[in-house]
Amino acid sequence: MLPVNPEAIGLFGLIATVICFGLEQIGVGVKGADHTKLTTSLGLIAILFGGLAQIFTGLCMYLFSVGGDHSIYLGTVFSFFGLFWVLVGLFFLKGGDKKVIAHFFATGFILCVGFTLKAFQDGLVWPLGIDLIVIDVLLAVLVPAWYTNNPLLTKIAGICNLTIGIISMFLLFPAIGL
Repeated sequence: MLPVNPEAIGLFGLIATVICFGLEQIGVGVKGADHTKLTTSLGLIAILFGGLAQIFTGLCMYLFSVGGDHSIYLGTVFSFFGLFWVLVGLFFLKGGDKKVIAHFFATGFILCVGFTLKAFQDGLVWPLGIDLIVIDVLLAVLVPAWYTNNPLLTKIAGICNLTIGIISMFLLFPAIGL
């Protein structure tokens, strides 16, 4: 019998969230949509799938060392991005200042560069390190996108989110035993 791997639930939550956000950012299904309902739906997806699922995984990594030698590192990555998605979800539900969120994205970019360097240092290049590089690009693009409401930057962010979802499947499949 295989031990339980909570990494799968965090990755599933991440994949579901970034694909939903990516599709919205590139404009799939938004023409003629009720944008209030669209925003509410994205907020709920971000909190439940992107947020809570990854926070759960991060806590399991910390408390039960299920990530082996990388438990603290992976727990930190999952927990950061879980909290990241809770914040994004709350913004979509409750609003706030987009420039402050852009500042948070800039801070997230700095932290994620550190996560990326650690992944490469530990030899976790594919798929984790490459996924983190795309997340770095996403966060770098989100800063000016949220400052300027530039539709091209939003589409680039959507492409990044979809790419993150695809690459993350290469992390998910081994986590579920495929």
